Amino acid sequence: MTIRALLFAVAVIVAAAPAVAQSLDVNTASQAELEALPGVGPKIAADIIREREEGGPFASVDDLSRVPTMTNTVLGKIRGSVRAGSARKPQETVVLQEGKVVSGDIVKKVLQRFNAEPTVREVQQQAIDYMRVHPQEVDSWRVRARTNALAPRLTTQVQGDLNDDRRTVEKPGDPTIVSQDNDQSGRLVIGAAWDLDRLIFEPQEMAVARESVRIANLRDRVLDEVTRRYFERRRLQVDLELSPPKDLADRVKKELRLQELTADMDAVTGGWFSQKLIDSGTDPY
Repeated sequence: MTIRALLFAVAVIVAAAPAVAQSLDVNTASQAELEALPGVGPKIAADIIREREEGGPFASVDDLSRVPTMTNTVLGKIRGSVRAGSARKPQETVVLQEGKVVSGDIVKKVLQRFNAEPTVREVQQQAIDYMRVHPQEVDSWRVRARTNALAPRLTTQVQGDLNDDRRTVEKPGDPTIVSQDNDQSGRLVIGAAWDLDRLIFEPQEMAVARESVRIANLRDRVLDEVTRRYFERRRLQVDLELSPPKDLADRVKKELRLQELTADMDAVTGGWFSQKLIDSGTDPY
């Protein structure tokens, strides 16, 4: 083998090595690339593409389980061959010209840049779970308060006598004789009583009703606050994308406000919001 042929072979091996080692990104792979994976085929490949377009990019390889036709067997076969790259989609350049009417497609392209982030409904539900303000819990309290009237009031009473008679008999020349008589008798009386008027009106139901109103008001305030801050954050994101501040102080101020709103979302979700951003490949702070 000549030196030129040897160098050519080495170059081919070096060039091919990264391609072999590189796994397929399920967030950008084409239909044909997905079909080539073991066990996938046209149906699952089409479902993967449909799911990432409708539900957003996959946060991890395990996130492929949200594809209806994806089985654990197929997922196990492709696990070492695929990856979920950055959930951010390649951004398209949006050109706006003064005096032109902005089409709905352009608006969608701008908003689609944030598809990898949690939706407002997901944040609302997570906040409700974290604050434990579920209406179902109030219904459970109400049922237990009503059935509480069916429980009887139990009373116990102990009745009995305890007599301890001790006698000593002494006779000259005979040993002393001590006799003892124990007379013990008793009984335990258990009674049960029902307050029939509680079947008509249970006082504890009033406390449950007051608590249900308090929880309903708290739930409304949580949802209102989450919704307001969520969309304030989204408007700020769009503003930074379309009209980046040229003044450094203004830019820093807006970036800090964005982080503050992110922290607000974390406060009502127990840190869930920023973790979801990290999983999608976005640095929350």
